[in-house]
Amino acid sequence: MTNALPVLLDVDTGGDDALALLLATASPALDVRGITCVAGNCALEQVVSNTLTLLDAIGAPPVPVAAGMDRPILEPGLPAPPLHGRDGMGDLGLPAPRRSEAGVHAVEFLRRTLADSAGPMTLICLAPLTNIAMLLRLYPRIEDKIERLYVMGGTFAAPGNTTPAAEFNVRYDPEAAAIVLHSGLPVTLYPLDPFVQVRFTVEEARKLTQAKGAGARIAGGIALHYCRFFGMEFSLIGDAGTVATVIDPAGAASERRPVHVALSSGATRGATVFDRRILTDGFAREGEWTDVDVVSKVDATRYRKLMAAALGATEALDD
Repeated sequence: MTNALPVLLDVDTGGDDALALLLATASPALDVRGITCVAGNCALEQVVSNTLTLLDAIGAPPVPVAAGMDRPILEPGLPAPPLHGRDGMGDLGLPAPRRSEAGVHAVEFLRRTLADSAGPMTLICLAPLTNIAMLLRLYPRIEDKIERLYVMGGTFAAPGNTTPAAEFNVRYDPEAAAIVLHSGLPVTLYPLDPFVQVRFTVEEARKLTQAKGAGARIAGGIALHYCRFFGMEFSLIGDAGTVATVIDPAGAASERRPVHVALSSGATRGATVFDRRILTDGFAREGEWTDVDVVSKVDATRYRKLMAAALGATEALDD
């Protein structure tokens, strides 16, 4: 019998999601019951291929991978960010996958898996929230089988990365983000603020590429790709920080704050607006607001070590 936490991951693999998948599948603290894919960092077909390719490359046990929504609820979508490379996963040249996707739509897969679960499950959402929003709209009673949502998205005090006000995952499908964040379900939001705090240096990335384990070598290759793309001496672990927060919540500092997702057109569309005032009694708020637990800071050293240890490459770290 295992004490591992059963989880479902929703991804748009992407190099940063690949790092998150490497950590989630390597950690004994998590029992990955399935992976659902959505358009975002790449077109849906590429997301599915990247996810299957990664699982093959690390020799992961059979885990269902289901393809989901190929566009946002209302808009046509955003162009794939060039930072992830031509294949969306750092152009590492990994062999084509041998395993196949599950023959069921991601939303239906989520419904079945949650309905069949003995107890509520944790969802780790690392992509635009289109799949999750559709699940909640189509099957509202399934909310009772969701323990908590860990969502990588939005900004707390940091600027956006897609527009001055908005982070990519939320801006890609603001309506989906509003549905999920305002659902009333327990949400831990991992925004850009901690996202940029956990890093591997370029030298550590090189050491990872020389490690014994395939997961560490792939992580190092992805990190080196980002170092080259940005011309920086470090690379972020990105979405893997969200997974680290699930594994080791004591390494994260969070605040309970009301959040509003801006849906109007213009410069603020997709912004996550938090009420950070000390005193709010007697002051009105316009629009829909919901309290979430937002991660404002993480212990970067702790999470760096957690990731390296899970990949079997603690010797790659300089500290």
